[in-house]
Amino acid sequence: MMPSTELASTAPQSHLAGRLTVVCPDCRSRSSSLVQDFGTGDLVCMDCNAAVGDRLIESRSEWRPHVRRAQQIEDTKLFMSAARYALQGSSAPLPAVLERAKKSRTRSRAGDLQHEQSAERSVMQISALCAAMDVPRTIENAACEFYSRVEAGGLHRGKNSDAILATCVFLACRQQAEPRTFKEICALARVPRKDIGRTFKFLKEKLGAATAMSSDDLMARFCASLSLLSTAQECAILLNRMAKEHGSLAGKSPVSVAGACIYMASHLVGQPRDARIISHVAGVSEVTIKNSYKLLYADRALLLSPQVLTTDPAATPANLPVP
Repeated sequence: MMPSTELASTAPQSHLAGRLTVVCPDCRSRSSSLVQDFGTGDLVCMDCNAAVGDRLIESRSEWRPHVRRAQQIEDTKLFMSAARYALQGSSAPLPAVLERAKKSRTRSRAGDLQHEQSAERSVMQISALCAAMDVPRTIENAACEFYSRVEAGGLHRGKNSDAILATCVFLACRQQAEPRTFKEICALARVPRKDIGRTFKFLKEKLGAATAMSSDDLMARFCASLSLLSTAQECAILLNRMAKEHGSLAGKSPVSVAGACIYMASHLVGQPRDARIISHVAGVSEVTIKNSYKLLYADRALLLSPQVLTTDPAATPANLPVP
């Protein structure tokens, strides 16, 4: 059977025209019935499907003209670069100017390659950090988006690269309503808190990122880490809202507020957790949690509303420890 490769009719080669006629040795058909099979390089008879000749030279247009055209464009760009250099007042001979322009373009290509490799390493670091934090893929994508904006704006120049990457993840966590504390980020990224704090303020201002964090955002994760029941978490959230309403913990950080409310709620519903354990989970000192709890305890008459006390059947003010 004749190959399925596309066949195309061609005229006899110019150097053979007028001197000889190609004839199929099997059926004696003349050149009008012979075609070139460019897939196999054979001359095939259309009447009997016999291969009359092989090793034919491909004469159709291929990639070489495109390569030559690309090289011409590259040479033109190179010459224009040299011309601009010469017009700036250089007295060097043209070959030297061309060589200098060629080296400059080579360095530019090397710089582009180095830039791509650096970007790939940064994305891999972000992925590794997000995996260590066990966060959703949406946060990883948001962190990569933040980094691309930082890089496009040149905001990473002169900054600690590790601090930049850690801050991008930190911003992404807050943007996706799954915030992490500075202490958590610092421990995983192995970057000083001062560096991340400084970079965070800088990028927040430059990128205009909406990164407000409330203590409510931290409650679910902290309660899960402390193995508290849902009733304790609900009670802590209600205590936090009551404390905001009455200004009991005004001026305190969201982490301190969350830790103190969880400490009070866990005791209130009969699932007590030690302040030392809560401080380890929240990333604040035990003293900070106890001092914030003192303020909550002082306002307990205002905070322990019927709604708070009905979150769990075991909830009673008698369970609260005296600070």
